[in-house]
Amino acid sequence: MECREFREIADSYLSDELTVESNHEAMSHLERCEGCRSEVSARRALRGKLRAAFIGTPDNRARPEFVDHLSAKLRKAAIGEGPQVLASTRSARLSRYWMLPVAACLLVTALIGVAIVRQRLLRPADIARNESPVDVVKTGLAKVAVDDHRDCAIQFRLKEKPIELEVAARKYDPVYFDLARSIFTERGDIPFGAQLLEAHSCVFEGRRFAHLVLRYHDTTVSVLVTDLPANNEAESGHAQSFKEPATIMCSKIKDYHVTYFPTARHAVFVVSSLPEGENLALTRALAPGIFAHITKREQVLQASNSLLFQAPQLQK
Repeated sequence: MECREFREIADSYLSDELTVESNHEAMSHLERCEGCRSEVSARRALRGKLRAAFIGTPDNRARPEFVDHLSAKLRKAAIGEGPQVLASTRSARLSRYWMLPVAACLLVTALIGVAIVRQRLLRPADIARNESPVDVVKTGLAKVAVDDHRDCAIQFRLKEKPIELEVAARKYDPVYFDLARSIFTERGDIPFGAQLLEAHSCVFEGRRFAHLVLRYHDTTVSVLVTDLPANNEAESGHAQSFKEPATIMCSKIKDYHVTYFPTARHAVFVVSSLPEGENLALTRALAPGIFAHITKREQVLQASNSLLFQAPQLQK
């Protein structure tokens, strides 16, 4: 995409009106072009000022007498006064009886539907033996990642204090070593001009995460890495044959967009309130470095474990 083409769709990009593919092309162009990044920042600032000015202008505020009149009408309707309300009372009372069976049927159907969905989606955080990596997004693991993003990166209310990544790497998971470095490009920056605010390891609902907190487009973004259960390794082991994730999956949980990709032994989530297209594009830009770093650590760990297992056999 050229600068001219990008600037023609810049307003649609800011309004989140592009398709996922077009949005990804725009994000890729912004990663390379500093001039267009400045243009987007200027347009975003201008749109914010115009919106604030429009909302704050006196002509767009409701007149006090109109507010009082509307409040009075609503108050009368609420207590059953007014000619229209009185005239419709009898018909409303009659219609109420035949609506009760219909409402009861709808309620039962809804409860059955909720029970089925709950049974399928709200499973334990660990993955069942017969689930594939794709199913991770549909389990409680993605929900825990979203809740950790909210409570740790947004509201700062974790019960357990986070620790440094290097400390967590020595005590819990070696893949945490230098994980923050994996999101930087060869030029020494983060894709799309994002900024790294924090790198630590935290625990939420008994699950440990490596947590990279980014700032992108004035939005807080969490990159969360956690280990997969051991019984899932055989199914996701094919990931080691790739230099980058073969699949990046999207989901939406509690008003947050989540993208996910697996390695052989870990799950990586990118969680934010960005539009889905921007969250996906950022994930695609970060994924190769993160995937390569974790996969390399996993292979070293696997080789070490293999040697430890073979040592007693050789002594025999």
